[in-house]
Amino acid sequence: MRPHGKVFDGSNSMFETQQFLWRWNVASNALWLPHFTPVRSDHLRFVTTLLKTFCSLDICCACVGTYPSYIAGVLGTYYLDTLRISQLCIARTDSPILDKLYRKFPTFEVGPFVFQITEAEVYAKFPDYSLYAITYEGVTIPFYIYIVDVSVSCGCKSSINLVDFMWINTCVFAFKLRFSQHAYGVLPTSS
Repeated sequence: MRPHGKVFDGSNSMFETQQFLWRWNVASNALWLPHFTPVRSDHLRFVTTLLKTFCSLDICCACVGTYPSYIAGVLGTYYLDTLRISQLCIARTDSPILDKLYRKFPTFEVGPFVFQITEAEVYAKFPDYSLYAITYEGVTIPFYIYIVDVSVSCGCKSSINLVDFMWINTCVFAFKLRFSQHAYGVLPTSS
């Protein structure tokens, strides 16, 4: 996948900045990772464990879409166009585990998670897209999985930059219109 024709450069600059600020206590208020405190708990443990599992395997990945904003308390709900909570973006790299995603294996395991492909025929012609039902501790959640092309090999330290890359190149803003009565009729106002 190359959003807008762009390839992820594999940068880990945001991670390195975080480490520098933390190590030298330059600006403790700028340490965004320790201060991120999700306020919602719907599937939070599931997603956190999934990301930590990929991180422990040194795989660059990120969850994008409205679900991360929902668990952070930015949005009151998350958008469901189909039955899934998020998109899991994974940077293309050589890995026996990821090879199963590239080849669209019907079922496989990654640590404590069981991946089972769904709607295989719909995505058969799209090698970088899959829909997998991922099961962990008896809970099954569908995820769109996007394989993102990279210009260099990268690991989990690049995950923060991958989130930024995906946000810039694929995410759209969602908003609600609030209607108010006006002398000339109903006019939409943004909220």
